Amino acid sequence: MTRSNRIITKLVSWAIAALYHRVEVRQAPNLTAEGPELANSSHFGGFTDPLLLVYAMDRVPRFVARDVIWNYPVVRHIMNWVKAIPVHKSDDGGRTSNDTMFASTYAALEEGDLITIFPEGITVDDPSIASIKTGSARIALGARATGVSGIKLLSAGIHYENKAALRSEVFIDIGWPIDLDDFVVGHVSQGEAEDATNRDLVRALTDAMEVNLREAAPDFESWAIARSLTAASDVALRTNEHKDGIEVGHGDRERLARLLDEAPEFERVAVSNAMDTYQADLDAMGFNDEMLMSGLAKPSSFFAYLIMSLVIGIILIPFALAGLIVNAVPMILLWLIGRLKVSDAMMATVKPIGAILVFGITWGLWALFGWSTNGVSGFASVLLLLPVFLFALIAIFERTTLVLAAIRGFSKSRSFANVHGQVQHHRRTVVEAVARAA
Repeated sequence: MTRSNRIITKLVSWAIAALYHRVEVRQAPNLTAEGPELANSSHFGGFTDPLLLVYAMDRVPRFVARDVIWNYPVVRHIMNWVKAIPVHKSDDGGRTSNDTMFASTYAALEEGDLITIFPEGITVDDPSIASIKTGSARIALGARATGVSGIKLLSAGIHYENKAALRSEVFIDIGWPIDLDDFVVGHVSQGEAEDATNRDLVRALTDAMEVNLREAAPDFESWAIARSLTAASDVALRTNEHKDGIEVGHGDRERLARLLDEAPEFERVAVSNAMDTYQADLDAMGFNDEMLMSGLAKPSSFFAYLIMSLVIGIILIPFALAGLIVNAVPMILLWLIGRLKVSDAMMATVKPIGAILVFGITWGLWALFGWSTNGVSGFASVLLLLPVFLFALIAIFERTTLVLAAIRGFSKSRSFANVHGQVQHHRRTVVEAVARAA
């Protein structure tokens, strides 16, 4: 990587660590490391989608983005820094030609760059991929026609646990490569054009890329189905009744949920019905599946967990209190942002941008305060301690939430002791239904 790209990846890694509890990535080794590549990505999260792709890929991609973004001075400098390529959309007004965009993408692919595009053209709130535009196919075929060989087409699916919330989980699935040269040879007869003027070829390539993107990304009929199958997958994968390894990765949940969604309808319905019954049991007991399977319903395990959490909490309290004092203003502002009545797709953009801005400004002011009181050493000390204080505050908040949930569940479960066998039976029903469907 160039020095500039190393700085970009480092800054993005810090932002991702602050915004999300965990990010999982699945891709073949060095899949996005070299050569001319064009990656189509799902676009569920607005501003955070490019951040996550920079974090996940082996090199910094060059994004194709709407040209209206360049209208904002600060953003314009950032987009130029990351070498993004502006594209015009007719409903944005202004220019009507994208000749410059096509020329820029051809040149980038000729230089062996990784181009990333959001081919749906919009950020969606549905749990499925919208029909993709033909722009990706025309870019790839146009670049090949100018002499670029060995172009590889990829798909990237971004799976958010909750895209409108901070500190949630994300799974990024990258793969499904298409060798453009092989694809053209297999879809063009002798004498036919091999570039973007061949509409049948453009349509065939677009359809192939859409199939692959639907394989990589969330693609459910409704949110109700998505939540039910994901919850059932979580239960089925959590088979270890010990605390070690009890947490199920979001990527595993998403991949299994997609398999379940491809099962015959009667099997999907059986999974959903079994999960609804089991979830009703958990709600009555005040537990979730992870708490139940980790043994917290047993008094000895519960008190051991509570004591361990208290010890960790006591250690973190001084740092967390400092974090609360230092970050009080940005936290209040972030809470107010979360109260805005906007769509989840818009919140997925507004909240991370707001978090970066308000925390960045606040930390900058504290760093200047350190400089004014103790010079360079004060400035450096503040910059080193601020992330520690913030992550201590986040850690103690998340642990306190878990402890309170465990206390509520334990207190309720004692009065529901007679339904324990029924709960275990209903849980086994979920696991068996998932096994049949998958």
